[in-house]
Amino acid sequence: MGNIIIKVPITKSARQYGYIIWNKRHNPQIEKLLLGTKSIPVHFNKLNIGKKNIDWKYHRISLGWGLTRPLSEKIKIFVLTIDNNILKVSCE
Repeated sequence: MGNIIIKVPITKSARQYGYIIWNKRHNPQIEKLLLGTKSIPVHFNKLNIGKKNIDWKYHRISLGWGLTRPLSEKIKIFVLTIDNNILKVSCE
């Protein structure tokens, strides 16, 4: 499963409120990546931020605004991968 890579744009509200937010067209890819689970351990930029719930209804995963607000405005993309059942989130 580690070879699936999904790139999700960082929206203004995602940055402000601390979420990974994907739109409906990403749903099939996200479902394939996360296998429909309700929660998953998350590493954000190599920092273990613990187990996070997946909000399938609103297409989002909370990272916490303390991690997303300090990101440079030049950073526009979340890159999502799975490694050993851990969601790895990096930025570009």
